[in-house]
Amino acid sequence: MLLKYIKLHNIRSYEDHEINFPIGSLLLAGDIGSGKSTILLAIEFAIFGAKKRELPAHTLLRHGKKDAYVELRMQIDNKDIIVKRTLKRSNDGIEHTYH
Repeated sequence: MLLKYIKLHNIRSYEDHEINFPIGSLLLAGDIGSGKSTILLAIEFAIFGAKKRELPAHTLLRHGKKDAYVELRMQIDNKDIIVKRTLKRSNDGIEHTYH
């Protein structure tokens, strides 16, 4: 699997951000609280979805926002795949969907 890019909208500290991944190794570096872990959590969310015990949806949705999404483009066996998962706050909690 080769990651191409990730788009984050209202995911934790990211309002609207796109990260293009270079081919090869990548080092995420930055100060504490700069968003390194958020990128990794967003990749996990895009691939596997939210899980109540391991990756609860409420931990990803930016404080005070009603909706969010993560879009991940990757290449598997020379085929481009785009996965998009959304979060939406409702009266019953936070729902997540897969596109």
